[in-house]
Order: sequence, then C-alpha cells, then structure tokens
Amino acid sequence: MKRTLLVFSALTAFVAPAIAPAVAQAQQAEARQDRGDRRTEARTQRREQRREDRQQPRTERPQPPQDRGGGRQDRREDRQDRREDRRDDRQDRRQDRREDRQDRRPDTRPDTRQDRREDRRDDRQDRRQDRREDRRDDRQDRREDRREWRGDRRDDRADRRQDRREDRFENRRDRRDYREFRRGWNRDNWRRDWNRSHRSDWWRNHRSFRGYSGVRVGFYFAPDYGYYSVPRQYWNQRWSEGQYLPSIFWRYQLNDYRTYGLGFPPQGTRWVYVDNHIYLIDEYDGYIIEVVYDFWRW
Repeated sequence: MKRTLLVFSALTAFVAPAIAPAVAQAQQAEARQDRGDRRTEARTQRREQRREDRQQPRTERPQPPQDRGGGRQDRREDRQDRREDRRDDRQDRRQDRREDRQDRRPDTRPDTRQDRREDRRDDRQDRRQDRREDRRDDRQDRREDRREWRGDRRDDRADRRQDRREDRFENRRDRRDYREFRRGWNRDNWRRDWNRSHRSDWWRNHRSFRGYSGVRVGFYFAPDYGYYSVPRQYWNQRWSEGQYLPSIFWRYQLNDYRTYGLGFPPQGTRWVYVDNHIYLIDEYDGYIIEVVYDFWRW
C-alpha cells in the first residue's frame, strides 16, 4: 500500500507541471472564444438598430418664413445710407484739411524760406572766408617748414661731412693695424704649412662638417652652422682684399681660428665663412683685410 502511494505521489509530481501549461492555454482559448461571441452579438444588435431607424418615417423640417424678401430690401437700403454717410464724412474731412493748409501757408512758408536762403548765403560767405584764411595759414606754415627743413639739411650735411672725416681718420689708423697683422701672418706660408700637415680631404672626418651632404644650388655650407640660402647675385662670387663683404655673411663667424692655424684677429675684426673661403673683415663696415681661398676642397 505504501509503495502504491509513493508511486502515485511521484507521478503526480512529474505530471502536474507538464499539464499546467496545457490547462492554461485551454482556459485562454475559452476566454478568447467568449470575447468573440460577445463582439458578434454586439455587432448584430447594432445592425438591427440601424435597420429599425431607417424604416421609421423621417420628421418633416420646419419651413422657412415666407417674408424674406422684405428683410433683404431693408438691409440694402441701410447699407446704401451708411455708404452715403461715410462719403459725406470723408468730403468734410478733406475740406477741413485743405482749409487748414491754406491757413498755414501764407503765415509761415514764405518768411521761413526767405530766412533760410539768407542764412545759407551767410554761411557760405563765412565758409569761404574761413577757407581763405586757412589756406593763407597753411601756406605760411609750409614756407616756415621748408625753411626749417633747409636749415636742418644743411646742419645734417655738415655733421655727415664731419663724421666722414672722423671715420676716414679712424679707418686710416685701423688700416695701419691691419698692416701690422699682415706682417705677422702670411697666407702663403700658412697654406704651405697646412698642406704639409693635412691631406686634401682632411675635412671629411672633422666634427664641424657632420651635416654636409654635397653641393646644393642656391645654398652655401658653413661649418658648425649648416646650409644657408644665398641671394642669386652673390652665388659663386668671390671678393678680394680692399673690397666690402655683404652683411648677410657677417654672422657666420669662425671662432676656433687657433685650430686651423689662423692668426689672431685684431680688435674689431673677425674671421667669417663664405662658401669654402675664409675672410678677415672689419666688423664696422665689412672691409676685407685678408682672404684664404679654398680653405677646404670639394
């Protein structure tokens, strides 16, 4: 007996969950069927009600009153009267405006016009007189300014002449110092000694020529500086002693002159790179004191 109860309880435990969804679906189907039946009944009732309403006789509409013509005639007459009244009012307003204009014209306009013309004439006369006076003052000021400019120019010319004389005198003294430098340093001797101790390609392994990659058109190479652009008029141009070097090359200064065996530059001078040449120039005006051509050979 106990075994049968256990078997039955086990079966119900497995079967009940499986049957529950089917039961729920059956209940939902029944509910949908009931809803559909209700909708069909409501539709049939509405159709029957419409049919009964159509079969009933229509009620007659009330007839409009017969005396419409008289009301229309009265309205037309009222409109006509109103239009005439409006026209009369407009005419009266226009007439009043014209009278007001006529009253204003003779009292104000002629006098004001005459006064305005006279005022304009006076203003023109005053302006002309002021312009003439201003022109005279401007001419006088210009004459005085010209005289002052002439005096200033004369003073400037005299100062410039004096400065040039002083500069020439100082340059002569500097040239004497340059002569002393040339006596102590000779480029021919320097070239002979340098070629003995160095080969022609000494610069290839030098640290100052690390950025060099070959000749470039429109550019020069300066050791420790790199490539820089050169104006077209200075390309492949040489300068000699006694000439003046353009100022664009003054910045590429050679500082380690002792390494290259060059002489100590006098005070106010410097060694500068220009292409593969070295120039000793005056820092004041770029006067070339000494030149070393082909310092390194490509």
